[in-house]
Amino acid sequence: MKRFFLHPVTAFLIIAGVSCKMETSNFDIRKEFFNIYKGIAVETKAITHTQVTRDQVTFTMYRNHQEPKEAIIKDNNLALLEGSKGHVVFITHGWTDHGDAEWVLEMKDSFLSTYPDIVVIAVDWREPARQVYSISSINTYDIGNIIGDTVGKLVDEHRLDIGQFILVGHSLGGQISGFAGKHLQKAGKKLQRIVALDPAGPLFDVRPVDKRLNPTDAEVVEVIHTDTGSFGFKDPCGTIDFYPNGGDFQAGCTRIDVFDASSIVDPIVCDHERSYYYFIDAVQHPKDYLVAMECTEWNFLRKVCNESNTVSMGDLTTTQTGTFYLTTNKEKPYGKKVLETADGLLDKMDKTKEAITDKASELGSSVKAGISKMGKSLSSFNFFGKSSKEE
Repeated sequence: MKRFFLHPVTAFLIIAGVSCKMETSNFDIRKEFFNIYKGIAVETKAITHTQVTRDQVTFTMYRNHQEPKEAIIKDNNLALLEGSKGHVVFITHGWTDHGDAEWVLEMKDSFLSTYPDIVVIAVDWREPARQVYSISSINTYDIGNIIGDTVGKLVDEHRLDIGQFILVGHSLGGQISGFAGKHLQKAGKKLQRIVALDPAGPLFDVRPVDKRLNPTDAEVVEVIHTDTGSFGFKDPCGTIDFYPNGGDFQAGCTRIDVFDASSIVDPIVCDHERSYYYFIDAVQHPKDYLVAMECTEWNFLRKVCNESNTVSMGDLTTTQTGTFYLTTNKEKPYGKKVLETADGLLDKMDKTKEAITDKASELGSSVKAGISKMGKSLSSFNFFGKSSKEE
């Protein structure tokens, strides 16, 4: 485990007897949040899954030129997208989040300002996303099918080309994008590109490759790994995989005080959230900005990456394949045009680990008790995205 909690295990996180129809309490979600982070196994029994329906998913369209410039897209008004010449980008959030989260709107604005002819569709599946994690993870299959059906109708009935579509998803949204790609392939259509932003790891890391995001889900599956120690998927799972700062311990995400609830929660989600903040920045600077080198984790730490094979993270035209590493700045602008040597990064990581170890040694067994009390005190927290409006 990357911090001072228990080492992660992979089989966990199903609460007995929870129905998708049951309104999940904030306490249940907080409990599962910390269980995921700490890697605590939960004994399971049966769960009841109710299929997600189309009316539980909202598609909000944004574009620059044609009227309306913003509209809710339903099956009966898909004709609004006829004649679209540029890419059509679906942005899908993850667990506990929603489609008008601040980062979703920031990403939408980045796309619209960089690509004038683009159409952005924000996917909001907030109700199925706000179940306990185990249920929400099951719901990803249905959400993927709903997105796939919508893309299929736009291609078959409204003269769009399958090559126009790009699916971007964070956390569970990354897995959803993979399921959408699989669903479309059953109808003989293959997406050109998926961008998975720290796709969810818990419960997916033990699934067969065809039951999770994988390199065959689109012609290009670009994956940005930023939290491989907790919420994200650790292993390469795309045609091209990026590991900023080694895939964990993101620069600027090291503020921890075990007596301050907010300072514990912030760095826990900070690594996971950095994937979409990096991508927002990258969309605005698609060339020679967040430059990564082909590498392995071991060679990245040894500073012997392949300097002759580089690619810009966020370049929506690249077809390069492989595993690439890069370093970032600790705050926006995140991009560095050349790969920083690993010395500085390793020094920061070592100091962070030493500080955490010292603090954990002082507190000993009181750490777990403190975390438990802290979890109970958090009455309402949207762990994977901050809202831009009150709900």
